[in-house]
Amino acid sequence: MPRSLRPESERERTALLTLLTLFLFASPFTIWMASDDNPWFLPYLFWALVILVGAWVTTLTKRDDV
Repeated sequence: MPRSLRPESERERTALLTLLTLFLFASPFTIWMASDDNPWFLPYLFWALVILVGAWVTTLTKRDDV
C-alpha cells in the first residue's frame, strides 16, 4: 500500500513550484529572456517547464490519494 502524503508535504511542493515560477519570471532571467539574442519561444519553454512540474506534482499527489 502506498504511503500517503502529509498535507504539509503537498503544501511544500506547491510552495516550491511557486518559488520556481517566481525565480524564472520575476528575476533577472526576464531580462535575459527578453534580449534579442534569444529565440522568440524561450519564454514559452520556461512556461512549459512550470506546467510540466505542476503536472508532475499533481500526479504524485493523486497517486497517493488512492
